[in-house]
Amino acid sequence: MALTQLRVGAFPTNSVLQTVVNNDDVGGKTYNTTTFAEVATDMRISITPLSASSLLIIRYQFLIGGSNSTLLRHFKIRNVTASADVDLGHDAEGSRINIHGSHRNQDADENDVDMIAVEAKEVSSSTNARTYTLFGKIESGSDITYLNHTTTDTASIGYAKPMITIQEIKQ
Repeated sequence: MALTQLRVGAFPTNSVLQTVVNNDDVGGKTYNTTTFAEVATDMRISITPLSASSLLIIRYQFLIGGSNSTLLRHFKIRNVTASADVDLGHDAEGSRINIHGSHRNQDADENDVDMIAVEAKEVSSSTNARTYTLFGKIESGSDITYLNHTTTDTASIGYAKPMITIQEIKQ
């Protein structure tokens, strides 16, 4: 039987039904805000689920530079279509905020970077198309956060395209 003739029901539980990838060359991004805001519209990713009961795993992997600052950078993944954070309805443990990832980058100088991954999951609940994005903020004060690059533009400093994926898994 041709793969195009298989239905979702033909796959066993925990099978990957589809993977969507955004590895576009979006360039370097910066932000400097103490309230959550979208990092960049060209770092969005969309999917149309094949099943209304599948698990969607959304993953952002990117290079981050924090200007050699002690400030924390917080991240969350947001469903743009539903105008809602993805799976952040849990207890935040006291006064803490619910996030999908956090990072502090103080090493040697302003060109220190790390590759980080921020992930979230949600049940598809329908087969309607939806779009996800990455929101970020710094904990306090003012400091530039660099995504995909650092502050210095020389041949000894790197730039990496972000890898943004969604996997749909049959439940």
